[in-house]
Amino acid sequence: MRLEAPGASPGRGVVLEREWVADWFETFCSVRRLDGLLISLRRSAGQLAGLLLAALRLNLPTVVAPRWEIPFDIVPCALGLAPLTRDPAEAAVAIVLDGGPRVRGLVDGFSLANALRAGLAAGAGPELLVHLAAIAREAGELDFPRVIRVLAPETPTLIPSGSMSAADLLSNLGDALNDVSTVDGQLREVLPEPTRREPKKGNQLSFVTGRASGVEAIASTPPGVKEVAGACRVFGSEEEAARAVEAGEIVAGELLVVCGCGPRGGPGLLRLDLLARTLAAGGLEASVPVITDGLPPAGAGGTWISLFSPEAAAGGVIGRLRDGDTLRIDLAEGRIRTGVQADEMERRDPYKVPDPAGAGYAARYARSALPALDGSGFG
Repeated sequence: MRLEAPGASPGRGVVLEREWVADWFETFCSVRRLDGLLISLRRSAGQLAGLLLAALRLNLPTVVAPRWEIPFDIVPCALGLAPLTRDPAEAAVAIVLDGGPRVRGLVDGFSLANALRAGLAAGAGPELLVHLAAIAREAGELDFPRVIRVLAPETPTLIPSGSMSAADLLSNLGDALNDVSTVDGQLREVLPEPTRREPKKGNQLSFVTGRASGVEAIASTPPGVKEVAGACRVFGSEEEAARAVEAGEIVAGELLVVCGCGPRGGPGLLRLDLLARTLAAGGLEASVPVITDGLPPAGAGGTWISLFSPEAAAGGVIGRLRDGDTLRIDLAEGRIRTGVQADEMERRDPYKVPDPAGAGYAARYARSALPALDGSGFG
């Protein structure tokens, strides 16, 4: 039986797309007598993550046809769901006839750690962390957000996706790779000998927190950046910020703060592709850091402080910042500091988000969405 992709997502958010695909695919398959799944169709990281979530819920013998077009495509290979040595259709038939393995037998803390390291090595960026947190939650690996905070900062980018095979990238992870079961057998047995690769000098991820306020964010910075500091220019949407950049209202050294892009505010966690393109076109990509409760595009250059939590729509500090406020983010210490006194910050009005009224999919999501590093799924 051939399954076509679902209709358009009910919103722009990457997580809203993921949840929409997961629910649609699970519903479609649940009412049919299926012996197994062969997954090959996907157009984005969110769509592939949604298919993986649905596969976990269905827990049938499943094979994902490997592709190598975007960094997130390495994830099913690292989870053990994509065959590296044989035709996907042949693998799917074989595991159905053998009665397994099923998805929940392959997706565990060890294979998720492989997917985290491999995705970051391929250059997937912060969006990878959100989708893997959701997959881990569905698999019952509730401690995985802590694993993300430990492993993400120490994993370098190895090579851009597409310039080496998925199997080559996995083999180059060396001893950092857990030897897990896959649809092909044990992972180390099916990988080629590693080729020697120097880590690519791409943006590095680190976690930063505010000690007094309890805020947390993920910093994606070029090599050698130790501190991000300056005066804020605050905008309530990506479109407002992009218009200000186009109008020449933003100058080098200012901190571009963009609110209302998180799981509840987006809704569904917005990726700021338009703003990234506008900064690059204006020659400001390297000199204007972006601070947001949304996501940077995969492979974005410059400095991004993203997934700021609590998000603005949940009353977070990022929604109480004003033009001219100063921020200092010490990457070595992992600390966020502001020149605004705590009592003044508390007195300020929080970010105003329209009430998500109604029973539509996006409205129901916006009322209950989990924080980013809990996967941003329905709460």
